Amino acid sequence: MKKEITGWNQIPSLQDLEVDWQFEPENPLGKRDWPRIPCNDLHEILTFKNAPARESIPVKVVAKGFEETGYLMDIAQGGIAVLMDTKLNQGQLLRVGLFLGKYKLIAKVVTRNVRNVDFRFVCGMEFLELDKESKDYIAGIVSSQMWF
Repeated sequence: MKKEITGWNQIPSLQDLEVDWQFEPENPLGKRDWPRIPCNDLHEILTFKNAPARESIPVKVVAKGFEETGYLMDIAQGGIAVLMDTKLNQGQLLRVGLFLGKYKLIAKVVTRNVRNVDFRFVCGMEFLELDKESKDYIAGIVSSQMWF
């Protein structure tokens, strides 16, 4: 009759177990930590029935001696991409403000990357010190978009 195992300490160890390969799961997001939602998909999520969809979501970007309105390209829990007329520097600290539907998001960001697109600039910005309510709101948007 086999003795019943009732706890972790009764399970024998796996000494001398060797594996000839290193498992690395594929990340469906590539190098990204968070899934992104393009601005077009945000309109479907954030607009009410029979309400006209806006073409773009304005994003106010400010720093010491700098203020410009750009337009949201995409958003994720870790940051946003904003289309701007001005080229920002990598590592530049800024504040951004925008409305996601009726929710007002104001956050500190740092510019992580900038690329030229048709004489304008797409600036990838990482959120810094984003409050829990805003994180949860963005996470809810991301989750709802995954079902479309």
